[in-house]
Amino acid sequence: MTLEITGNRAENKAIGIAQDHAGVVLQAAKTLRMMIEDWMDGQKERQKELFNKLAQLEREADSIKRSLLDELSVSETMLRRSDFFRLAMTTDDIADICEATAWDLTGLEDYQPDTKIKNQIKTMLDAIDDAITNMRQAILLLAQNSSKAIELAMEVDAAERAVDEGHRRILQALYRSKLDILVLLRLKDLTQHLEEIADAAEDAADAIRIIAVARGH
Repeated sequence: MTLEITGNRAENKAIGIAQDHAGVVLQAAKTLRMMIEDWMDGQKERQKELFNKLAQLEREADSIKRSLLDELSVSETMLRRSDFFRLAMTTDDIADICEATAWDLTGLEDYQPDTKIKNQIKTMLDAIDDAITNMRQAILLLAQNSSKAIELAMEVDAAERAVDEGHRRILQALYRSKLDILVLLRLKDLTQHLEEIADAAEDAADAIRIIAVARGH
């Protein structure tokens, strides 16, 4: 019984750190969205400011991830420790990919997409926003409502599928276009990274679901 109580306390502490981590990661994703929207609208004034903010958020997320990993490394009584490791790593991947995506924009600063491509990218951004917002909310509810956390994790899966569909559509449009090959390749990299962000959110949702199911019993 003592081991179980100790393990639960360690798990609740890990959930608290994971909640902080997810909050910073969500900020990073929203900052990336502002960068992309400014780029699509031809607004370059605050790109450097937003990039610096995103880089700072990525470092902050990495620091919180290390704190969570340190906590997990000494919590020998935690039954679901490996699932929390997975949650920490996959959630942090989102911040890393957001920063990589921001770098993609530096190679596209002299190109402004047409309305069709803009709308397709916006559709992907909307679905990514849904995925990461629901992921974070699911983590917030892990300590309070496991059933609701599972429902939200399933919403992440649905959003990820929407991103996949949007990615396929934009690739079809790019391959039919007459864009300069370097621009096309950079746009392909940009949208690929957007898909990877959604994939990481889905991986995090899988870990959330495992933890939530275990906590619900």
